[in-house]
Amino acid sequence: MQSSSLDKKLQGFQLIAQEKLQAILCSIPGKKDLIIEPNLIKPLEHICAASWLKLKGIQRIFKLDSNNAITRSSDQVQLYMIRSDLNLFYRIMDQIKLIRSTEAQSSMSDDASFKYYHIICVPSCFGYFVRLLEHEGLYGVVGLHRFSWDFIYLDEGLLSMEVQNVFSTAFMRSDCSLIPTISHSLRVLHLLCGRPNIILTYGAHSENILKMLNNLGSLPKKSNDNNEPDFSTMLIIDRDKDFASPLLTPAIYSGLLLEVFNSNAGMLELDLNKNKILQEKLSIFSIPPSKRDKEAKPNKNDQKNIKPTTIRLSGMHDEIYAENRYKHFAAASSQIRQQAKSISMELQKLNNMKLDEMHDYVNRKLPKITEMKTKLLRHLNASEKVIEMLGSNYRRVQSLEEDILNNVSRKKILGDIDELLTTDGHKYNILRLLCLLHVCAGITSDELSQFIRNYCNYFGLKYLVVFQNLSQIGLLPTPGEETANILSTPLNKKATKLLSNIPLNIPKFQQTQFQANANRLKLMVSTAGAEEMDNISMGSSSSASISTTGSTTMSNTTACPSYVFNRLYIPLVAQLCSFLLKSSNVEELVTKLSMIEQIQINGQSIKSYSQSVKQGNAKDLPLKNRNIFVYLVGGITYAEIAACNLISKLTESQVFVASDCILSGSELIAGAFNGSV
Repeated sequence: MQSSSLDKKLQGFQLIAQEKLQAILCSIPGKKDLIIEPNLIKPLEHICAASWLKLKGIQRIFKLDSNNAITRSSDQVQLYMIRSDLNLFYRIMDQIKLIRSTEAQSSMSDDASFKYYHIICVPSCFGYFVRLLEHEGLYGVVGLHRFSWDFIYLDEGLLSMEVQNVFSTAFMRSDCSLIPTISHSLRVLHLLCGRPNIILTYGAHSENILKMLNNLGSLPKKSNDNNEPDFSTMLIIDRDKDFASPLLTPAIYSGLLLEVFNSNAGMLELDLNKNKILQEKLSIFSIPPSKRDKEAKPNKNDQKNIKPTTIRLSGMHDEIYAENRYKHFAAASSQIRQQAKSISMELQKLNNMKLDEMHDYVNRKLPKITEMKTKLLRHLNASEKVIEMLGSNYRRVQSLEEDILNNVSRKKILGDIDELLTTDGHKYNILRLLCLLHVCAGITSDELSQFIRNYCNYFGLKYLVVFQNLSQIGLLPTPGEETANILSTPLNKKATKLLSNIPLNIPKFQQTQFQANANRLKLMVSTAGAEEMDNISMGSSSSASISTTGSTTMSNTTACPSYVFNRLYIPLVAQLCSFLLKSSNVEELVTKLSMIEQIQINGQSIKSYSQSVKQGNAKDLPLKNRNIFVYLVGGITYAEIAACNLISKLTESQVFVASDCILSGSELIAGAFNGSV
């Protein structure tokens, strides 16, 4: 099946979600008001428009304000659409009790058998929600509904469930209540596209998802003759099996956009005065605004009427983004500036045109050029803001990450991290570097204690629990305890101190477990020839520039998926896709995957699967249908998406990527801060 037709089929998730929502709305009689949580507005816009909701009986639509309840008239039904969050559910119950108390005081007569309040939980309605209603005396008064839009088609080959808290709940708090939602959504995918012949799982949550899929039973047989699935292979991988990919700083355009700006359901919020870097950086490091900026800044009353500028991260709606999304930031920003200059030159032609030519130009070309100019201006502002926010430390962080991956000069690495905390403290990104160091090389409890002391001196003791949360998933050692890595023994500690003083050009004969696994899977890319490659300047000035060690010819850098991290590291998910697409037989695949512990194919170990294939004489490899579906449990980054996109081009295949959300490295670390304040 061609990719265009398969993309159209995956866009059918929108119609399925509409049918689900319509069934809920039509089951509730009367005039209805919809009160929706603000974070759900953008995802819901991918499902339906406000006009569609009004056709289904919605009279008015409000944004949920957890502090202020919205009163209702006697003949009105209130529908709350919220995330499946316990704290938010409590606030909704308090609002409903407040509204009911005011209705009782005003002697508003209601039909006791009719439910005037309904809560639509996205994506799941947990059993303890019912018990809470009973405890609060609202059982029978409030109707509960479950609504899941399964997958939202964000871009070509990219789907998202837009469930932001899977990583923090499932991995950090061991709360698996959202895992069944993933299995149900994948079940809908199988109903739509067929069940793949090969399902590869890697991780405890991935294995549980496959077990749930198997327990849901076989799929109904299709009436048509073609029963071949659209995807030959499905990969389900846990986020904790490749922490290096989200922790490393990406080098591609879309990845760096997400490092600076907030995004919701594929909509990038382009606020030039407020972004992730400014919000999470210590106030003492923030540059004070000039008087001119203060004068130009609108009043608070005016700001309410101004719609925020957004960039839709979809190649179908933004051709500028489509052309640059997976490019190296150096090439993307340069091309955007060149296109902006060419547009300006095009508009200057109006001055030399005759009246009849100008009339034809204005009617035909000018609207398209004006629209293109608006999009270019947004991307130009976004790229310049990225350079402004990241440019001063980008090269330094890139060099530091390279040293961490190669386990070079441990003393220097810890010193650089401490210096960044002192000179440019960012709440999440500093922790991100420390977590990367622990994942790649391991850190001792003494080193962690020293960092915790410095970190809490800057940000406050209230964040002590964050380090415990990060230790739960192996991103940091347990505070106060020695870590079980090669640096734990006194002998290795002394050796480490000696090695830290050795010049960087002398190789070390010590290899961590991460490096051993990465080298076996060929995830680490040699940088032996990096010195001969020219630096690509990414800024308009030397003080605010992001330079990389990429090649001047992008064809050389993009020949390997490691280009997404400046030729340092290949994301695991892209390498697994490459193994599957390039293996000519099962034996070859088994040889490549046998070095990975706990990986399973169709619920079996690698050896068991190999034996079953030999006994059944099945020939699953090489893949005839070269469409692969990848689901990453716990969130996926644009760097991994870009790497999979390159693999699909190099192997002449189609790799479709999905996850519960699209995140950046800082958002991964931010999951440990939930409930810490």
